[in-house]
Amino acid sequence: MIDTTILKDQLAGQRWFGNKERTIEDVVILDEAVLADGPPQLVVTLARIVFEDGSANLYHLPLLVDEEGVARDALEDTDPRILDPLRILGDLMAHGHSIKGNNGLFHFGGPGLDPLSPPGAEGIRSMGNEQSNTSFVLDEQVIVKLFRKIEPGPNPDLELARLLTNEGFEHIPAQVGEILYEGELDDQGTGEREVSIDLGTASRFIHDAPEGWSEILKRVHLFYDEVHPEDTYEDMRALTADRAGSTFELLEQLGDVTANLHVALAREELEADFVPEPVVPHDVKEWTEATRKALKDTLRSDLYGLGRLEESFDERIDRFLALDENDLGWKIRIHGDYHLGQVLIGPRGWLIIDFEGEPRRTIEERRTKQSPLKDVAGMLRSFSYAATAALFERAEPDSQEWLDLSPWGACWEDLAREHFLAGYLPTAHEGHFLPSDRDAISVMLDVFEIDKALYELGYERGHRPDWVRIPLRGLHQVLERSEGR
Repeated sequence: MIDTTILKDQLAGQRWFGNKERTIEDVVILDEAVLADGPPQLVVTLARIVFEDGSANLYHLPLLVDEEGVARDALEDTDPRILDPLRILGDLMAHGHSIKGNNGLFHFGGPGLDPLSPPGAEGIRSMGNEQSNTSFVLDEQVIVKLFRKIEPGPNPDLELARLLTNEGFEHIPAQVGEILYEGELDDQGTGEREVSIDLGTASRFIHDAPEGWSEILKRVHLFYDEVHPEDTYEDMRALTADRAGSTFELLEQLGDVTANLHVALAREELEADFVPEPVVPHDVKEWTEATRKALKDTLRSDLYGLGRLEESFDERIDRFLALDENDLGWKIRIHGDYHLGQVLIGPRGWLIIDFEGEPRRTIEERRTKQSPLKDVAGMLRSFSYAATAALFERAEPDSQEWLDLSPWGACWEDLAREHFLAGYLPTAHEGHFLPSDRDAISVMLDVFEIDKALYELGYERGHRPDWVRIPLRGLHQVLERSEGR
């Protein structure tokens, strides 16, 4: 019998726990299986977290359980000695074991692992600092990601990584293992039902591959270091192109890799869950209505003076609605949460990671086919963040240094966008999933960027109030860029 008393108090402090603002009333273990004898035992569990308001969420909790039944999260501590029992997951995946729980089976698969040399024999270390999942590296060869907040159905992170690996797509770390559950669960508190739930995925660990965000941020700092008082605004674009030229080449390559991802996901030979579908007026109506709602919600308080621009935003949305319904492109499975933090710069170029989509959305929503331009809009917004985040790290907002460097940051962002799109559009057009009219592409990107910036504004308002200037500036930029169009 697992005692979850201590666990209930610990959950709210976990970085991956997505309901920190709500009070936990109970932790109900729905199924469990012992993976390794202890003490402490390593026990994989599926738990329904019940909140005081009566709602509940399903979580995947690997636990260390002592001889008295007291449980704590197996990845709570990053000390390799505490993590040591988790090394067995490499062996379980490599050998394709299934372990019986009380109500179902926990399946471990390793299509890309060698059972004669399973990962985990030499060591384990935590990746740390993750928002919604937990990852660790086995033998510096394989990275295992455990999904925490779970739902029945395929998790897009595992689903897309598996598909792309099987298709031979070179711009992701190869997916080599997986963990899933099949059985009968009362996951909704309404009675048991047959479920299949993805619990984790494993991929090749890529050495010497810094995250795109940290690498580009470092390069923006180096660019700012080269700005001199004698530089003139007339020469700004040429100087920026020269001083940050290698960065822009990288971003152009990223545009091409992004397009290749979309080309791979737009192949007509794929199975039904992936086969592309034409964007129809109903899709446009759904997307624009969601953006209008987000706009109305933001303007309700009008803390940032956006109310006077409501007509301008509505006009950009109306342009989307007025596009030729026979040339709206195709909707496909996309990354869904695409930004510089979701790419790596490996020895052989860019790699795309983390296909889970926005954690706040349901699995069903994350698996819905969308315009690939939503991914493009997400990455373009990331360039805006990189330009301004570097300013935050080196100057007080509105200080003289901030004011001196801001125009250079804006110029850097403009060129970053141009180069990314220069890499993306030619390759994407080969996939025949974009509108043929370049103006239509720009109109769609405007609305998708408005939608993304409104989401960012709500997030920053609640978490980093000083940073609201980034999405606010982004909203104004969309209007300025599209003014003469």
